[in-house]
Parts: sequence; C-alpha cells; structure tokens
Amino acid sequence: MKWPRWSWSILLITFFLVLAGALNQASATMGGMLFKKQLLWFGLGWVVLVALALSDYQKILSVRLIFVIYLVLLVVLSFLAWKHTRWLHLPGVSIQPSEVAKLVLIVLAALVLHRNEGEHLELKSFLYLSAWAFPLILLVAATDLDQGGMLFLIYLSFLAVAGLPRRVVLAILTLGLLVGLTCGPYFWKILKPYQRARVEAFLNPEAFALDRGYQILQALIAVGSGGLKGFGYQEGLSSRLNYLPEKHTDLAFAVWAEEWGFIGSSLVVLAFFLLIYQMLSLAREVREPLGRYLCFGIASMFFWEVFINIGGILHLLPVASIPLPFLSYGGSSVLVNMAAIGLILSISRKRYAFR
Repeated sequence: MKWPRWSWSILLITFFLVLAGALNQASATMGGMLFKKQLLWFGLGWVVLVALALSDYQKILSVRLIFVIYLVLLVVLSFLAWKHTRWLHLPGVSIQPSEVAKLVLIVLAALVLHRNEGEHLELKSFLYLSAWAFPLILLVAATDLDQGGMLFLIYLSFLAVAGLPRRVVLAILTLGLLVGLTCGPYFWKILKPYQRARVEAFLNPEAFALDRGYQILQALIAVGSGGLKGFGYQEGLSSRLNYLPEKHTDLAFAVWAEEWGFIGSSLVVLAFFLLIYQMLSLAREVREPLGRYLCFGIASMFFWEVFINIGGILHLLPVASIPLPFLSYGGSSVLVNMAAIGLILSISRKRYAFR
C-alpha cells in the first residue's frame, strides 16, 4: 500500500489538537448535547479534511468556482447585515458565514497574488486584492467587528508577504495614525455598548469586577489556579462551579489551563506553534506560487486566531469573540479549520511540482 505524500507532521499535530478540543469540550459542557454536536462536527471535519487532502488544489480552486462562492457569500453577508445578526439559521443547523469568509479571502488573495511577477507588490495586484477583500471585510464587520478585524489582519498579512514597497508601508502607517487621531472619538461613539465595555474592562478590569471586567478576572483566576500540573480532567473549580462565562467558546483555553496547568497549556501552545511553523516551512518548499500563498494565508489565519484568543484570556489584549482553533466550540470554525488543513495537505503532496 502506497501512503499519500502528505506532511504527516501537520496531520499528527492536527490530530492532537482535535483530541485536546474533544477533551476540553467534554469537560466544559459536562458531556452534554453541545459536546455531542461538537463530536459530530469533528467527524464531518475529518471527512472534509481527507477529501481536500486527496484532491488537486489547483483544479478545485478555479477562479470561476471561487468567484461564484464569493458572490453567494456577499449576498448572505448582506442579508445578515440587514437582519443585524451574525448567524445564518437553516433547518437544524446555524452557520457563521464570517468563518467561511476567512478561507474565501485567503483563496482569493492567493489567486490574485500568485500572478504578481515583480519583487514588490504591483499596483494592479494591490488594487485587485483590495477590491475583492474590502467588501468581505466591511460586510463581516457590520455584524461582527471582531471577525471583521480578523479578515483585515489576514489582508494586511498578505500585503506584507507580497512585498509592499517601504514608502507605501510608511504612507499607510501615517494615514492610519492620522485617521485614528482625527476619527478615534467618532469611532468610539459608534461602537456598540458591549464593544466599549470590552475596552474599558481591558484597561481596568478590577474597577468593573462585577460586570464588564468579570470575564477577564475569572479567566485569569482559572489560568493562574491551574498551577504547574492543573486540577485534572473535569476537576477545574471555575469550570465546574460555572464561574467562567462562555467557557466552551471564547474562554475554552482557560478551562484547559485550569485542568491541565502550565504543562498542558504549554503543550497546546507548542502544538499551535509547530503547526504554523510547518505551514510556513511548506510555503518555502512549494515551487508553485498559488500553493505558496495559500500556505502563508492559512498560517496567518491560525496565528491571528491563536494570538487574539489566548492574548485576550491572558489580559494581553481585549477579549474578542475569536474562537481558539479546535479547542473552542463551533461547527463553522471546525469545518473551516479542517478544510484549511486539508488544503495544506493537498499542497504538501505537490510541493515539488511546478504545476
């Protein structure tokens, strides 16, 4: 039997993170219905991963297909913005299209930039990328500012790797600073109350310990109380006594840290680091530019998700509704992340091919 020429290290790291996520959800939900749903999403995610891994990414990611998906996604996001909701409710299931938008943006950016022939990003490529990216970013941000910010970070990451000229970088930074100084008070006023509360709680959580700062303080208590080895599986006090709000979604890492301690937390962080490192290493090995940009885009997505989620729990950043890949509950997140890994494995099979 001839085994596929996948990057087996990426597959094994993904298996470890999925296993950690299943254990974490079993504890956070006490093995209830949400845990059973998450297992179902993991099972479906593995099917998606294997199907994409065995496919030829260059054939399935055609411009025509991605363009159709892009247009459908714009229509769906416009409908959700009109309804003032981030969820698309279908019979028996709810989907978060902002998760799908991240992977669509990555594929679109790769399709645009892989034709960029110069050492630096050409103006035409920059305009094409921006024209495709900003409708997605703005429509997602209209209902979910956190996910809109995620898409914007992915967009900036692509600009950086594509080689923006230094003068353009300085111009963008200067413009951003001027806009922030002049329009900052206006932006603050148009933020929703819960969004302003997150910033205020981040700046001084003790002053709002009983309301907007409660989430941050409880997350820090859970992480700190885990110590070196943690309380053990399903033995975390903050989780069992329901002191942790949103413990199966936004604060899933706090549940893991309390039960498995510094050692267990370090293993998960190390796994994410190795996963992203392997993706970037693959990007350097891939000879075909589309695959190279896809690897970088998917690596950037995982990096920003991990950085923002864990950074919020450790009080390095304001808490944001960005799920931690595989450990947080969410079917849309699981399917998108597994699909992304499937594309990575497909690319790894053809890393030395020019076409």
